[in-house]
Amino acid sequence: MVNKVKEVMEQKSYVAAIVVLIVFSGALFALYIQLQGSCIELNGKYNILRNAYSDLQSDYSDLNDAYDELQLDYTLLSTQYDSLQEDYDELWSEYLDLDFEYTLALENYEDLMNEYDSLWEDYEIETTLRMGSSLAQYYDALRTQYGPQRWWTRTQDMQFAANLALHSLGLIQWTSLENSFYSYVEQHSYDMAEEIMDAVINLIQVNTDHSTTERIRRILDFISRNIHYEYDFDNVYLAPPETLSFKSGDCDDFSILAAALFEAVGIDSAIGVFSYQPSGGETQYHCMVLVHLNDLGQDESGEDYDYWYYSSLTSMGLRSGRWIIIEPQYTIEDQGLDWVGQWELLAAAPIDC
Repeated sequence: MVNKVKEVMEQKSYVAAIVVLIVFSGALFALYIQLQGSCIELNGKYNILRNAYSDLQSDYSDLNDAYDELQLDYTLLSTQYDSLQEDYDELWSEYLDLDFEYTLALENYEDLMNEYDSLWEDYEIETTLRMGSSLAQYYDALRTQYGPQRWWTRTQDMQFAANLALHSLGLIQWTSLENSFYSYVEQHSYDMAEEIMDAVINLIQVNTDHSTTERIRRILDFISRNIHYEYDFDNVYLAPPETLSFKSGDCDDFSILAAALFEAVGIDSAIGVFSYQPSGGETQYHCMVLVHLNDLGQDESGEDYDYWYYSSLTSMGLRSGRWIIIEPQYTIEDQGLDWVGQWELLAAAPIDC
């Protein structure tokens, strides 16, 4: 009985072991199936990665080849760059040299242009101020027939000077002589003189837009630049075209010219003779211009120009009102100098157009 029970027990153990084995085998099979699926999946990924690796390997090889080519290009370009840098340095050095030469040439050009402008201005002045021989002979004949006489008064002298100024403004003064001149030359002397004066006004560049102060300043500057003082060998009153042509004259010639130019641009003018006796010395005589103005105006900084004047000269035949003394040998800035104010007016004649 015992043996039978033992046998039965052994059989049950065997069956249980088989069952366990079957269950374990099933589990192993399931695990196998699972692992097999994972293996297949991993194998697929491996193949994908392998293909990708192969592609990357191919790309790397291509890139490496391209890099080698670029390296060669870089080496070539680097060599070319060094060569170009040398050329650039040479060209830059040449540029600096040329720029320096250009600057010098430009300065020389500007100097030459300034010199050219100055020479052209001198040429224009020279050709404009030139007086023909016919007009020169007219003035010689005029002084011989109608010129100042020793017995003339100072007022008569100034009137002759004023008539010379009026003649240059195109007004007939000596009819008989004028008719004789015209019969030979077929031109009026006063027309010839006026043409010269008009050309001078153009040279001075005075126009109607300029103030009276600016007109006086320009005229005095022109006279200062182009006319120089010379003593008379024989006391002769020169007409404005003569003084302009000679580019010289004494005090009365300066005054006749300046007064005519002032009158030509609309400034009421007169010519005066003055005297001065220094302490212990002989009396000196001098001619200057008088302009019929209340003042000389202001300079560019707004400062009033200084000047000497007479409140009234009606006793000498001039219009009522202030008459300012103008020294035609000075610019407008120097009209207030004491030297101008030391003179005493003896006689005057207006330029009555």
